[in-house]
Amino acid sequence: MRKRNHRSPITSVILYSLLALTLVFVFFPLFWMLVTSLKTPIEANELPPTLIPRTPTLDAFKFLLERWHYPEVLLNTFVIATFSALGATILSGMAAYGINRLQFPGRSAFYGFMVATLALPGMVTIGPIFMTYKDIGLLDTRLGLTLVFLSGGLPLAMLVVFSALNSIPRDIDDAAAIDGCSWFDTLFRVMLPIAMPSFVVSFLLLFIHAWNEFLFAYILSVTPEKRVLTVRLFEMPNRGDVYLPQYDLIAAGGVLVLLPIIPILILGQKRLVEGILAGATQGT
Repeated sequence: MRKRNHRSPITSVILYSLLALTLVFVFFPLFWMLVTSLKTPIEANELPPTLIPRTPTLDAFKFLLERWHYPEVLLNTFVIATFSALGATILSGMAAYGINRLQFPGRSAFYGFMVATLALPGMVTIGPIFMTYKDIGLLDTRLGLTLVFLSGGLPLAMLVVFSALNSIPRDIDDAAAIDGCSWFDTLFRVMLPIAMPSFVVSFLLLFIHAWNEFLFAYILSVTPEKRVLTVRLFEMPNRGDVYLPQYDLIAAGGVLVLLPIIPILILGQKRLVEGILAGATQGT
């Protein structure tokens, strides 16, 4: 019979105190951003600051929704993040399956090259990409940003899917081959359902990365209609009649950037945890 591990009261107090402190560090900035976004410009600049707005107002949100052209910018961000994450996940899944299961010349070199590209700073490639996009007409387009985010997410997605495929027994491939499945059928009809949590993790990680991307989105988009949310947050409009730091607008902009992605994270959190733990569970 297994002996229960009883914690002492002091240990429990320490653990719960550390947990509470961690939650404060994680959630207080979000709380403060929301509170500040509901303040008037004058109250947002008061010292000492007020913890709860005296006269809550949505003026900052109304101003940004109008000046940002928020629905159009939100659509740009969602389309670019979705298609870049989806494309990178599919292509990286095929690449990971080929490296993990197939034998071909340069297999190890290709895998090492893909891993090495993770260490390549984006600042190194932004110049050549900008000049190339300008020449071929992809500058200031959704397609251009989608392709950049897709190519940048391929190495990470490939590593995530590769680790999942590596934990799946190769007997499954042999059984699929006996049934007459090609490598393409084996990947999409056999491996994909088994490794689905890892594919979901890959998609969510790349979606969040594309949603938060700033450097390439700022350099490769020119007109306000083609901007994404992170760039619009950087290009904070001036209210004009208030000669104070626009803390309320900055906080409201942060809420508008963060708010649409919260439902996606809530709906995908179970799959995210399953995918992260899948390799460890299957490998034991």
